[in-house]
Amino acid sequence: MENTDIRRYRRALRQFQSLAGTQMRLCSCSVSLAQCLVLLQIDEQGHSTMGQLASALRLDHSTLSRTVDGLVRKKLLARLRDESDGRLVWIRLTRAGAATCEEIHRNNDAYCLRVFENIPASERGGVIRYFELLVQAYLDHEQAVTDDEPGQQANH
Repeated sequence: MENTDIRRYRRALRQFQSLAGTQMRLCSCSVSLAQCLVLLQIDEQGHSTMGQLASALRLDHSTLSRTVDGLVRKKLLARLRDESDGRLVWIRLTRAGAATCEEIHRNNDAYCLRVFENIPASERGGVIRYFELLVQAYLDHEQAVTDDEPGQQANH
């Protein structure tokens, strides 16, 4: 691949990241972008531990802890101790958290539908497939880098 292609890709990626971040911030006035990502991740998983969330969202534990604390204070998340293992704490959505997720989904779905109207209908499936392929390539690269780090082999 030529250097000019890589630069075109990086420029498009920066623009996409900026546009996607703006779009996510507009989709729910009641929570921050980080809080939105946590809520949507828990909504997708049903419930989660802090470790699972940190791994899925690629956040360090202190950042995640502050974000979850804020959502607990807003009564959008609840912490529940595991009945069989008291050391394990599950994070789950409250009713208000589920309602907030529904609002986020409605707003994001409507926004994305408007964006996809600018893509020919015959190309939309391809855009989604290629986007999924790109995300998987990033995940595969991240895993390969982690596997190459000294001392990391034993953890996988």
